[in-house]
Amino acid sequence: MNLRHVFFAAPHRVMFFAGALQALFGMLFWASDLGARYAGLYEPLSWPAPAVWLHAALMIYGLFTFFIFGFLMTALPKWVAQGPLEQRHYVPAFCLLVAGWLTFYAGLLAAPLLPLGMAVAAAGWWLGWQSLFACVRASMSEHKTHAWVVLAALAAGGAGLPLFAAGIALTDATLVAVAIEVGLWLFLVPVFFTVTYRMLPFFSGSVIRGYDEYRGRLPYWIVLACCAGHALLAGAGWREWLWLADATGGATALWLSWRWQLRKAFVSHLLAMHHLASVWLGVALLLFAAQSLAALAGVAWGGRAPLHALTVGYFASILIGMATRVTLGHSGRLISSDVWSWRLFWLFQAVALLRIAGEWTAEAGAFDAVWLSALGWLAVFGMWGRVHLSMFLKPRPDGRPG
Repeated sequence: MNLRHVFFAAPHRVMFFAGALQALFGMLFWASDLGARYAGLYEPLSWPAPAVWLHAALMIYGLFTFFIFGFLMTALPKWVAQGPLEQRHYVPAFCLLVAGWLTFYAGLLAAPLLPLGMAVAAAGWWLGWQSLFACVRASMSEHKTHAWVVLAALAAGGAGLPLFAAGIALTDATLVAVAIEVGLWLFLVPVFFTVTYRMLPFFSGSVIRGYDEYRGRLPYWIVLACCAGHALLAGAGWREWLWLADATGGATALWLSWRWQLRKAFVSHLLAMHHLASVWLGVALLLFAAQSLAALAGVAWGGRAPLHALTVGYFASILIGMATRVTLGHSGRLISSDVWSWRLFWLFQAVALLRIAGEWTAEAGAFDAVWLSALGWLAVFGMWGRVHLSMFLKPRPDGRPG
């Protein structure tokens, strides 16, 4: 068996492999910092930039990006009726992304390498974006709306990453704050929501007998508009008015979860994971709205609970379900054959709730909720990797290419 040939045979193999390792390395960095600052287990560690900046860079631009490119480089050509991407379309992007984030980690010891690594990763990002853009542009399909939306969101992320690098290089908190808002609301939420909106009714219709695949356009555009509104209001510093966008977006997202018939999704564990994860978007947006209304009344409430309902609850939960589906389906294995992910998914819901609860608990030492949630993340993604990582290094058991 030629391991190199197998590993580079499909974009999801290389991107998901790197993403799974990034989920561990990125959280190992953060857990090591939390062990000092929150759990008080040892003296605080010294970093070349504020630890929260480094954590945000890794989670927003360094972790989910690998999975997003792996998924889109697999699915987007099918969305627009094009053939699969060739290696020349994804291997250079993968290599630059990996080189960039490895350089970033080296920058934890040598500060100038931090923005350099992010710049290299941004170059890989734009190479990957260019391949996807060329695929969509060449398509004669009349149904390319979702493809253009995710490309626009990827372009926003591709602009936000060098902006973040500049913020770290110049120690400019304003640039970092803008890059975080761009990464969350103009990149990650539009991509994850568009994938959810497009794929969840399709997955449900293939499993649930007599299922109505609702795809109304108005709720889709309302949620996207609310994301853009949040980014603009936050960027302008008007956080006490975020509730205008967030309450509308949250109510719409929860209505969609109801309309997509969550109650029927439990006929399939993997399908239920997709449905349950989608509920977190509505919950997170309503938490942001409540926080904004509290600010309007002059009360500080919630801390980073809304943020982690979005990032840990929604993004990471969707990631577990979608990465499992793609990994199994595109490695020639039965999607129904996975029993571990369902258990890990529920364990991860406890991790998300623990992290959110950490904003209101005051347990000191090794029982600090924020510290324990980081360990829980590592446990879940460590077990997921133990089951699935080897699949990216083995040929498909059905003998098909990919």
